[in-house]
Amino acid sequence: MVQNKTKTILVVEDNQLMNAAICEILDLEHYNVFGAGDGVEALALMRQQHPDVVLCDIMMPRMDGYTLLQHTRSDEQLRTVPFIFLTARSSTEDRRQAKRIGIDDYLVKPVDTQDLLLAVSNILRREDNALQQAERQVEQLRTQIVSALQHEFRTPLTFILGYAELLAEIPPEGVDVETLRASIAAILEGGRRLQDLIEKFLFLADMQHRRELPASLAAVDTVALLAAQAQTYSKPAQEAGLAFTLDCEVDDPTVLGEPTYIREALGRLIENAIQYRRAASARIRLSISALDGYLGLRVSDDGCGIPADKLAALRSPFAQIDREERVVPGIGLGLALVNHIARLHGGQLQIESEEGQGSTFTLWLPLPLERL
Repeated sequence: MVQNKTKTILVVEDNQLMNAAICEILDLEHYNVFGAGDGVEALALMRQQHPDVVLCDIMMPRMDGYTLLQHTRSDEQLRTVPFIFLTARSSTEDRRQAKRIGIDDYLVKPVDTQDLLLAVSNILRREDNALQQAERQVEQLRTQIVSALQHEFRTPLTFILGYAELLAEIPPEGVDVETLRASIAAILEGGRRLQDLIEKFLFLADMQHRRELPASLAAVDTVALLAAQAQTYSKPAQEAGLAFTLDCEVDDPTVLGEPTYIREALGRLIENAIQYRRAASARIRLSISALDGYLGLRVSDDGCGIPADKLAALRSPFAQIDREERVVPGIGLGLALVNHIARLHGGQLQIESEEGQGSTFTLWLPLPLERL
């Protein structure tokens, strides 16, 4: 249940009588209430009070509701604050515009008291549920990390410490060049595995608390990005006897997104295809297609495939195809990262697989509105 006395509501309305009336209604429900007469005053109050919900008029002097929303969505500390617009405009297009720019709810003046209280209560309940879910996920993640640490971090450490001890015990006059090279190579490999694990953990930790993308997005050339990632992973692919093919079925392969995140997602899919290869595997197929307003970035392999009963769990952190056997090193963070990145962009990760035949992973990202 939402505890009203702990929740702060900011009312932004240039009509003083209406502002006071709404504040009184909310005060009677034991909310902490602040009022502002325009967007400029509201933005200053938001940075001081960090409200749980903003009730905001659209047409106001100095700064209107749309501009206030834009300012808050570009502010790292305020971007997730829910907004309820209060407006005399009630057309379907007005409602669509409000939804397009990220409004949580939309109330038409004159506002009914019960509708107002219900809208506020629903948003607060949703936010509380999201917080509780996030806390449960953090606790689950903490438990999984401890379990993973017991095995995955110890393995490369064993390499590093074991070969370092071997080198430390070799007398200066008895150094064998080949033994020295082999020991150094093993230590480097252990160090790289540790570095990769740490980077995955840090990236996942950053992703887990993000509920939306940064305000400034860029046009991402997905063909160039796929080609660049294929080049990045060319050495491990060649060592595994694999070759890349790249096919683009669309005229314009650009999407609007965060380039770093999309690059990371594609890298993890390619890395996954290399790790789960079969002896008979020969290539990894990279392709781009479009369907129903989405661009699909596809990574297909001829690897071991995935059992049907394990497909759904692969989007969760630490899921592995062969965790019992631990044939493949790693802790299963890759697909969880890809899935989260897809969802942040308003897309999804599609997994198609047949055990013993290979898998296809498709990162679906929405096309820009002007191309729909």
